[in-house]
Amino acid sequence: MNAQAIVDTAAGVDIHCAAVRRVLIVEDEPVVSLFLQSVLLDLGYEVSGVAPSLRTALAVVAGVRADMAIVDVGLAGDGGDGVDVAIALRERYGIPAVLMTGASLEGLGARMQQAEPVGMLRKPYTLPDVEQVLNAAFARWAGE
Repeated sequence: MNAQAIVDTAAGVDIHCAAVRRVLIVEDEPVVSLFLQSVLLDLGYEVSGVAPSLRTALAVVAGVRADMAIVDVGLAGDGGDGVDVAIALRERYGIPAVLMTGASLEGLGARMQQAEPVGMLRKPYTLPDVEQVLNAAFARWAGE
């Protein structure tokens, strides 16, 4: 227990002991990933890493645990698009993905089913949008 928790306990403050959830961001546009990092931190999440491509995302999660990934569908990086990233993260590491996009998802039918996203985040998004989608995604993943 850290010093603040001891003070809070002594003061009779109810302490929520759940671990901080860690979210991986897979986005190839730096400004978008910086904004999303800020939103996640404001919501109390820990950002486990930021990756611009499938290969980088796999390297990040090989070394740092993530509970969820937010993945841009339209990645232009090496190794594949965001649907490929979602599939690889789930199959190799058991990490569920929320897919985000500002474009149409037409033409991704079977691949979307294979990716099994636990949520969709439409660009442009706001802090309340991210909060709502992540709350629902974690609940869905937990089977609640």
